[in-house]
Amino acid sequence: MRIAFMHRSLSGGGTEADLRRMAEGLAARGHAMHVFAARPETLGAGVQVHRVPMVRGNRWSRLVSFALLAPRLVERERWDVVVGFGRTPCQDVVRVGGGTHKSYLATMEASGRRRRGRGPYHRTILWLERRMFAPSGHRRVLAVSERVAREVSRDYGVPGTQIRVVYNGVDLVRFHPGRRETHGARVRAELGVGTRPVCIAIGSGFVRKGFDLLLDCWRAGAPGDAVLVIVGDDERLAAFRRQAAEPPLAGRVLVLGPRLDVDALLAGADVACVPSRQEAFGNVVLEAAAAGVPVVMSAAVGAAELWAGEQSDLIVESPVEVDGVRAAILRALGPGREARRRAFRTVAERHPWSRHLDDIETFFTEVAAGG
Repeated sequence: MRIAFMHRSLSGGGTEADLRRMAEGLAARGHAMHVFAARPETLGAGVQVHRVPMVRGNRWSRLVSFALLAPRLVERERWDVVVGFGRTPCQDVVRVGGGTHKSYLATMEASGRRRRGRGPYHRTILWLERRMFAPSGHRRVLAVSERVAREVSRDYGVPGTQIRVVYNGVDLVRFHPGRRETHGARVRAELGVGTRPVCIAIGSGFVRKGFDLLLDCWRAGAPGDAVLVIVGDDERLAAFRRQAAEPPLAGRVLVLGPRLDVDALLAGADVACVPSRQEAFGNVVLEAAAAGVPVVMSAAVGAAELWAGEQSDLIVESPVEVDGVRAAILRALGPGREARRRAFRTVAERHPWSRHLDDIETFFTEVAAGG
């Protein structure tokens, strides 16, 4: 198949990482892969990247110019499948890896973490969402969780028959319990945590991820005397670092900022914390599980669906209830820790990246055939 992907950036968070791996994986299987991006980067063998020129200016002008220009460039050639990874008004498949912006805004406003007034940038994103989820904007929707599928149906009336749910996959070799022996001690020595347990929180968008709730939890006293390690980038990174350097968080919380060695950091962790207010899937959940690290997560995390009936005592219904998050962390640090490690690894083994790619390839084949 000749497949075109559209996304403004190829570097950043989970969606960008998924796009790169998906494009490279499909190219390795013999498909002609083309990626249209505003800030192109070199991808793996067999993936051709096309630059989409954007109007220089503020984020609104960049958003609009890419949304309008990318489909026009794509239309110049013939494709079996055109996939938009967000905020392009017309494509065969809308791949929804971050939930709807409409639900995101509603969640953050209801939590009091953003004001209710919406400026031109957010109004334009909502306009683009209405366009891409309208019947003329797509033929099918690819959702990363049932949670996302429900959001798309509820917010924009897309019939469930047009939505395919394909859970993300994980690299079971890079993220493996065996790396605890080879990397765990080194990472713990680097962090200077001694023998204390380590709870790790990884991601961008600190407030959406609920990292502020974790700080509140540690202010009341480190659960199980654990050190909280926050990894990732965010506009609030400097503020988080200042808070971590002051009492009562000093000595209890480390804010590392962005890191590429997430696999090594997980090898030194005892619990991963994902108390997100809104999370379409949460790749870090599968990565931690594959590494044999139990995950405390909120029910708002799409990946929590994979643990239905399993380890459910670590799934917190409401992430804003700090006491509930603390209790789940204490359970994860309590007796039976090794059994939990094995249980989380077992679930991750059901979702290897190769299986994810199989499902994506099958779905795109159906779309190319008119399905």
